[in-house]
Amino acid sequence: MKATNGELYGVNGALGRLAEIKLPVKTSLQVAKLASKVGDKLRPVEEVKKGLVKTYEIYSEPGEAGGEILKTKGDDGELKKFIEEFNELLLQEDEFVFEKIRLPEKIAGTCDACKHNMDVTFQLEPRILMALEKFVEVV
Repeated sequence: MKATNGELYGVNGALGRLAEIKLPVKTSLQVAKLASKVGDKLRPVEEVKKGLVKTYEIYSEPGEAGGEILKTKGDDGELKKFIEEFNELLLQEDEFVFEKIRLPEKIAGTCDACKHNMDVTFQLEPRILMALEKFVEVV
């Protein structure tokens, strides 16, 4: 399957969230293997990004709404060039061979009221599932 560098960035963060959840051993191993493969693919992308940041002297400042604002020591044209080149980097596609993570619909859990062990419906935030959509299947 082909994946863009941007998709790999997205799934990298989602896999970090998934890695925090207690899952069956087989599923946990699939998460760990995919995270390792994604990390390997993103290493050279990160190096190119660092080069762009250095070339265009990019830094960030806290934004009013809690986000970050990108700035450059150069003029606005430099920031525009950085954004264009970084977007080009994120849009590049490469073949990515992996085994889809098989997420269980139910996982072992504990009843909040009585503290008995039981199967509970596995839940993830929609933003996490959106990033993982191409890389998982629910069984």
